[in-house]
Amino acid sequence: MKGFTLVELLVAVVIIAILASVAVSDYQKAVGRSRASEALTLLRSLYEAEIHFFISHGHFAGSLDSLSISFKGKKVTFAQNNNSPCWGYYNTEGVQGKDWSVELEKGKNPSISIGRISGPYAGAGFFIQLQRKDGIQYPLEEVACVENKNGKYKYKKKKEGSYCVDIMDGTFYSQSGASRKYTIVF
Repeated sequence: MKGFTLVELLVAVVIIAILASVAVSDYQKAVGRSRASEALTLLRSLYEAEIHFFISHGHFAGSLDSLSISFKGKKVTFAQNNNSPCWGYYNTEGVQGKDWSVELEKGKNPSISIGRISGPYAGAGFFIQLQRKDGIQYPLEEVACVENKNGKYKYKKKKEGSYCVDIMDGTFYSQSGASRKYTIVF
């Protein structure tokens, strides 16, 4: 009589389960990187618009409306913890899922950022420091992956680096009271 023993079937099931768990993990990382790629493309467009604005006016833009790029979504104005004025758009249609915010900080340390506002990685995102008048915390005009420690969209994952390291293959750079920054290559 030909057939499989119970042990052979169990070994086959265990092998299939291991392969499936690896595949699911890789799939989730690929989806995360795909969404991040859209956000990084938007961030790069914002950066180029800021540089064009700076060349034309001698200073960085005071609001997103001043830039030669448009956004759809809910517009908000708020002050950050250091009272620097920020302008942003939430639920932007520029990236898949509309679960990202686009923000521009002016003042003595102008920067642009795009961050997750919903989903499993809410509070994580990307950041470019345009100028820094009170000391450099991150290389100017370089993209950083950021996990926010404070604010409305605080990164809630228990494991630090689970977005910037696991999804974006980032390397820890620095930590401040507000966030953890990671260098990434894109």
